[in-house]
Amino acid sequence: MRNHPSSHLGLLLSSCLFSLSSVSGEIVIDGVLDQQEWADAEIYSDFVTVEPLTGDSAKYRTEVRVITNSDGIFVGFSNYQPAAVKRVHRQFPRDAQIEADRNVVSIDFDSTALAGYDFTVGSANSQQDGIVTPGDYSGDWDGTWYSQTSSDEDYWYSEMHIPWTVAPMTDAGNGRKKIALWFSRVVFDESLRFAFPNAYYSRPTFMEDWQPLEVEQVSTSTLDWFPYISYSSDLQDDTPGTSGEAFNEGLDFIWRPNSSSQLTGAINPDFGQVESDDLVVNFSAFETFVTEKRPFFTENQSLFSSNIRNGDQTLYTRRIGAGPAGQGGGLVDIDLAAKVTHFGETTDLGLFVVREDDSKGSYGGDFLSSRVQRTVDGLTLGHRLTYVERSILDREATVQVLDMIWRKDETTEFRGQILHANVQQQGNSANSQESVDDQDFAGWASWSYAPNDEWYHSVYLSHYGDNFDMNDMGYMKRNDFREFSGSTRHDRLEYKADSNILSSTTLFEYGYMENTQGDRLELRADLDHTWTYKSTRKLGLKVGTSSASWDDRLTRGNGLFAKPARYWLETRYTSPRGNDLTFNIDANIEYDEIEKATLRLGFSAQIYLSETVTMGTDLSYQRLQEWLIWDFDTAQLAGFEADRFNADLRFDWYPSARQEVRLKFQWVGIDAQQVDSYQLNSDGTLGLSTSSAADFSLSDTALQVRYRYQLAPLSDIFLVYSRGGYFASDDGDEGSRTLLREGWDGVQVESIIAKIRYRF
Repeated sequence: MRNHPSSHLGLLLSSCLFSLSSVSGEIVIDGVLDQQEWADAEIYSDFVTVEPLTGDSAKYRTEVRVITNSDGIFVGFSNYQPAAVKRVHRQFPRDAQIEADRNVVSIDFDSTALAGYDFTVGSANSQQDGIVTPGDYSGDWDGTWYSQTSSDEDYWYSEMHIPWTVAPMTDAGNGRKKIALWFSRVVFDESLRFAFPNAYYSRPTFMEDWQPLEVEQVSTSTLDWFPYISYSSDLQDDTPGTSGEAFNEGLDFIWRPNSSSQLTGAINPDFGQVESDDLVVNFSAFETFVTEKRPFFTENQSLFSSNIRNGDQTLYTRRIGAGPAGQGGGLVDIDLAAKVTHFGETTDLGLFVVREDDSKGSYGGDFLSSRVQRTVDGLTLGHRLTYVERSILDREATVQVLDMIWRKDETTEFRGQILHANVQQQGNSANSQESVDDQDFAGWASWSYAPNDEWYHSVYLSHYGDNFDMNDMGYMKRNDFREFSGSTRHDRLEYKADSNILSSTTLFEYGYMENTQGDRLELRADLDHTWTYKSTRKLGLKVGTSSASWDDRLTRGNGLFAKPARYWLETRYTSPRGNDLTFNIDANIEYDEIEKATLRLGFSAQIYLSETVTMGTDLSYQRLQEWLIWDFDTAQLAGFEADRFNADLRFDWYPSARQEVRLKFQWVGIDAQQVDSYQLNSDGTLGLSTSSAADFSLSDTALQVRYRYQLAPLSDIFLVYSRGGYFASDDGDEGSRTLLREGWDGVQVESIIAKIRYRF
């Protein structure tokens, strides 16, 4: 990280004394719909029930008023909820799931059904936003918008101001612009959702069904600056001659020259951990996927998102700044990052570039991604490219993708992609003289069919070539396979009036996978049924099986392992959602002839001590009778009798509307005692080995205490204390108390971060 003098701190602090106004013209965003403008607003009141998806008239009257002017879209909700109906009035941090009564506005600024922007306000004025795309939702987006709520004896109200500059939109050319809107309201204590118009996430035509609205096209041009300054102190740094302290400063900016184009940039962006990642302890052969939390990589990102149904992503921004896999170089600073998007009437364009710091022999690289998509008459065709160059490794990786979405009619949708990867690397001293020349294809296609609101069917096929590799800038769990999977879901939406069941869902899933040599890797099926009761309790039951097959990854390239058939049973219970104490309990048992029985118990709870104080916990215990993993010390498979403990504890307090105090503690502990070591026979079965693996125990802890003060939307002061500890031994039977204590005492990371980011 770069060191800078602290002289700029005072200047930035003084500028933060000014905050953005929530007054626009004559409309004051105060949660009270009493200005004259609201009397003349467009009114929508024909709400219907969509959870459960019956389409019946809403149980409680909901009215939405909409005003559009040169400042943006103004939305006011009037929610009838008499005193006899419990109001769940809880406060949550920005972008957390709002477990309370809430209102939602979704806006498609181009009325193309390709991307919608979601704005959610809880009854305590908690805010959450995200991006809706066909069949997907991403909360990794933050916009600048304003809201406030109020209540009286029989109603609660929400008022929102959504500026035109919150999202890009095409230029209609004639001064009139068509947009589309969807409104919904959640009565949390009764597990009900009402919506206008009659549209819902599970329908293939969800976004096509939104309410059209023609507005005056507003020409907008804005330039927002987000300078930051941060201070960090490593409390564990005992390196002679260093202080362990650093000042950092940099700049993010967003320029919208018009309503359809946007340039987002960052100079020396600060990706300090004001938002901690979850602990990861992974013994499998597959990489753990980690969600993105860094502002630059979440802002204006919808055009570049590239989710594949199996969980892979063509563009996985967590690769950037993480250093190349397998080199052990650690994090890499980022010098410059920029992305530009343009949304046209039928064609959208995007370009994304990042330059990492490659000075002093670091493994920094250059990253580029481009996107072109065109939509005509329900058919969307697109091309995306990712390119990575790491000069010190003499490595270049290019992935090109052709993709298609075709909505045949209101019930049927087809999707697909063809991908080509080209990885070139010249051997040198930095890459252990390893040369690479890999080129290969991958592809997938899916079909979904929803004849009505009760039935939904889908089928998915994919093929990844032996040498296909998009992990330089994307996320790919594995290559060298062919897959077929499908599902059928039935939602029973109505029960007799005297039944205590509100709705139920039955889901049947199945799948087959083989590698490109024809070895069967998976043949599975499971059946899952969930009951939702009128009390809002939920009960779930799941059973499944997978046939005998091969595992070509467990041995890390040392042969095929013959897996026996496996069976599993799971049950779940969720308590009534409106109580001050809510909890989930789940139990899962799996069995096969080699690993025997594996039992997992899980418990999570939320305690709402008041409307502004919440405590939460997520605990799990796993008992593995013979956990089969690869032992690198003896280069063979080993079975362990193991106990695994996971604990997440959280405390949230909101002293005021602008302040947030958060404490988050995580712990992972494992005790593993060897049962047997195995040699892999030529037929894939296991034979006992005379070489023994060592027992082991480990414990990993992480604590973060964070204070946040909101100066204005997207302008914050953060004070963060972080602490991480680790412990490992060859005992294998330390016990949970010892693991927790030793993991806490074995401090390896301890730091303090102060950061100010302000929007001008």
